[in-house]
Amino acid sequence: METAASNGVFIMNFQDLALRALILIAGAISAVLLMLKGQAQAVPALAIGATLGVFAMRVGATEE
Repeated sequence: METAASNGVFIMNFQDLALRALILIAGAISAVLLMLKGQAQAVPALAIGATLGVFAMRVGATEE
């Protein structure tokens, strides 16, 4: 949940920050593992999936 401050800057609480950091770390680890196993052609699909997931989370957060 993001709350708007008076100057228009969004402030994240600790739980949102931790979740976003965890998603970023998990994506980076999976990309590295795919490259090490010789499946580097799957990395762009992973990036697209992550982008769509973040967009879905953002749209879901604004509906609440």
